[in-house]
Formats: sequence, structure tokens, C-alpha cells
Amino acid sequence: MTLLLILLYPVAVQYERGGFWRLLFPVTFLALIIDVIANWTELSVAFWELPRMGEWTFSTRLERLVHGMGWRSDIARFVARQLNAIYPGHIRGIF
Repeated sequence: MTLLLILLYPVAVQYERGGFWRLLFPVTFLALIIDVIANWTELSVAFWELPRMGEWTFSTRLERLVHGMGWRSDIARFVARQLNAIYPGHIRGIF
């Protein structure tokens, strides 16, 4: 599921940029559904914690995790840097 998210992330970024990319709504909506499901299943196991209230997508969860200490935060900062390389400023709070 996470590999599919990695493939669909650039498509979702293009959708957010607007214009004719708005035609990608079905693909982006599918990516959102997969993101929510993965956040509550396999990514919860990978990070060994459940998302908190309001953290429906993995991106919102990363924004909290990048500010912590320990192994979860180290992995979160690495993932956030990769996501921000594709879409600068998407995950706030990292440099």
C-alpha cells in the first residue's frame, strides 16, 4: 500500500497545482483513500503507534513526528525531506 502511495504522490502534487491537472481528481481521491487506510494500518505498525485525533493522513502525522526525539522522529524527518523534495513546503517544520 505504501509503495502505491509513493507512486501516486507526484500525481496528487500536480492535482494541487491546478489547471488541467484537475482532471486527475479520481486518481488523487484514490491516493487520499489509500493514504488514510495506510496511516491507520501498516504505517501504524511501522511507527509503532496509532495516529492521534485529527491525524487522518500520514502527512499530518509527520508534521507532529518531525518535532520529537528518538527513532520515530529520525525516520519521520527522513520521510518528510523526501516528500518536501517533490513538493516543497508540504511538511512544515523541517529545514
